[in-house]
Amino acid sequence: MNLKRYFYAILIIPLFTFLVCCTLGNSEKSLNFDDNKNSSYYLSQADNSSGIDKVNWQLLAIRALIKENKFSQATTLLSNLPPKLNDEQQKEKLLSEGQIAVKKRKSFDLNQFTIENLSNSQLYRYYIIKLGLDINGKDINAQAHDYLQLEKYVSETEKRQLLNNTWNFFRKLKSGKIRKILVDENETILQGWVDLAYAYQNASKASTPQDDDTPEIIATKSENQKQLLKQAINNWAIQYPDHPAKEIISILTGEQTLAVDANAKKVALLLPLNSSSRIFGETIRQGYMDGIKFFPQEPQQNVIILDTTSASMNTLIQQAQEQNVELIVGPLLKKEVIELKSLEPAIPVLALNKVDNTTTSANKICYFALSPEDEAKDAADHIYSQNKIKPLLLVPQNDLGKRVAQSFAVQWSQLSANSSQAYVQYFGNTQTLSANMNRNIGISLAGNPILIDETLSGGMVSAGFDAIYVYSSYDELTLIKPMLDMGANKTIGNSSAVTLYSSSKSHVANASNDFNYDMNKTEYADIPMVINQMDKVNTNIPSNIQKDYSLIRLYAMGIDAWRLTNRFNQLNSYQPNFLDGMTGKLSTSDQCEVTRALSWQQYIYGEDKSDSKSE
Repeated sequence: MNLKRYFYAILIIPLFTFLVCCTLGNSEKSLNFDDNKNSSYYLSQADNSSGIDKVNWQLLAIRALIKENKFSQATTLLSNLPPKLNDEQQKEKLLSEGQIAVKKRKSFDLNQFTIENLSNSQLYRYYIIKLGLDINGKDINAQAHDYLQLEKYVSETEKRQLLNNTWNFFRKLKSGKIRKILVDENETILQGWVDLAYAYQNASKASTPQDDDTPEIIATKSENQKQLLKQAINNWAIQYPDHPAKEIISILTGEQTLAVDANAKKVALLLPLNSSSRIFGETIRQGYMDGIKFFPQEPQQNVIILDTTSASMNTLIQQAQEQNVELIVGPLLKKEVIELKSLEPAIPVLALNKVDNTTTSANKICYFALSPEDEAKDAADHIYSQNKIKPLLLVPQNDLGKRVAQSFAVQWSQLSANSSQAYVQYFGNTQTLSANMNRNIGISLAGNPILIDETLSGGMVSAGFDAIYVYSSYDELTLIKPMLDMGANKTIGNSSAVTLYSSSKSHVANASNDFNYDMNKTEYADIPMVINQMDKVNTNIPSNIQKDYSLIRLYAMGIDAWRLTNRFNQLNSYQPNFLDGMTGKLSTSDQCEVTRALSWQQYIYGEDKSDSKSE
C-alpha cells in the first residue's frame, strides 16, 4: 500500500508542479498591460474568466479605467476584489489605489510598498504616484528628485514625453522655488536641470516695450532675444554634453527641424460639399487648395476631392484606393470619422475631427480638429501662466459645456502644483439669460468643483475666484458680462482681483461698440490668422470670407491640414510646438493627435492689444 501511494506521489507531484507553473505563467502573462486596449476589452475578458485569471483581468481593467479617468468605476471594482491576493496582484492593487488617491488629491501611504520587490515598470508607476503626492504636498525639492527617478525606469516610448514633462516642471519654477531644490555633489543630472532653468529664465526676460517702438524695432528686439536664448542654451550644452535634456535643445532654441516628406503625395480630400454642412466643407477645401499660395516653398500635392454627401464612406474609400491615393484627409463630421475608423482603411488618414476613443488602429489614423476641448486646455495653460489659482468656468448647460469643463479641469490638475481646483457654473440659453437679466438676476461668482472623473464634489463655492473663463457665443457673452457685474456688484474684469477670459467662439468681426466697451480688459483667445487679419486685409484670403471670423478659422484649418499632410510621417510622436500654424502653435501626441495653442489678446476700450503669448 505504501508503495502504491509512493507511486501515485511520483506521478502527481510533477503534474501538480506543471499545472501550478502554467497557472503562474498565465497569471503573469495576463498581468501585462496593453496601452492600446481599453477598459471594455479587459472587463469583457474578466467576465469570461474565473479564478486567478479573472482577478488579473479585473486588475488590468481597473488600470485602464484609471487611464480613462473613470475613477468611480475603478474604485467600485477595487472594492469588489477578493480579500486574498497573491503578491503580484496585491502590488497591482496598491498601485491602482495610489493612482486614484493622487487624482482625487487624497493621502496615500507609500510605505506599503517594498521598493526592492518592484519591477522597473512598477517602479515607474510608483514614482508617478510619489510625484503626484509631492505635487499635492507642494514639495518642490521632492518633485525634482521624483522626475530624476522616473528617468531611470521610463520606457523608450515614453522617454521623450517624460523629458518634456521634466522640462516643463523646471521651466515654470520661479527663481525662489528653484533655490528650494537641494542638489548633492554627485547629482550632476539634477544640477544640469537647475542650471538649464536659470539659463532659460535669464535669457527669456523680454525687454520693456517703449511707446515709440516701431514694428521694425519690435522685430529686431524679438530676434535679438531669440539669439540670446540660443546662445545661453548652447553654452549650457557645452557644460553638460551628456545631459538627457540635450534631446530637446532644438525645441528650446526654436530650431526643431520640420522637413517636409519627400515627394508630392496623391491625396483624397473628403469633405461635405452639399447639404447643410456645405459652407464648412467648401471653406476648408478653399484653404487646403490655397496652402501653396501661403507656403510656396513646400511641394505641390496631387489632390482629388470626394464629397462625403455623395456616397457611403466605404464607397469613397474604395474610390480612393482605385485612384492609388496615398493619404486620406478628412472626413470632417465626427460621425463620419467614427465610421471611417471602424472600416479600418488600408490608406493612412488625417481626420479633420476627433473621436472620444483614439486608441491605435490597425492602420495609421491621425486627428486634427478645431476642438473646443483643445481650446479649453489652452485656456488652462494661459490662465495658469498668469499665476491664477482659483478659476471659475461659465459654460453652457449641455454636452459641449461639460466636455469643455472636463478638458479644462484635466489640464489644470496636471499644471497645478498647489492643489488648486477648477470650478464650474452652467448657464442656460440666450432666452433664459435674457429673462433673468430683465428680472435683475445677476450671475454670482459661485461654482461646483470639477473632479476629473466627470462628477461634481461638495456644494457650491462662492468666494476667492481670481479668474473667470467663459465659453459662450457672442450673443450669450453680451448678456453674461453685465450679469456678472450685477451679481458681483462691481465691474468684473477691470479689477486686478478677478480677470475675465473668453473663448474664440464669442470673438466676431462685427462686434458692437457697446460690446467692446463692456469687455474692456477681457482677454480672449483666437487663431493667428484671425489676429493678423484684424490689423490689415490679407489679399491671399478670399474676399467672401475675410469679414467672417468663423469662416477664416475653417480656411486656416484647411491650410494647416495641407501643411500637416506634407509632414504626415512625422506626426506619430509627442512633439510640443511642432509647427507654427495658421490655427495656432501645433503640437503632436503619441496618439497621433494634433493640438493647438492659441494667441491671446485683450480688449482695451474697443481696441485689441496683444499680450505676450501672442508674440
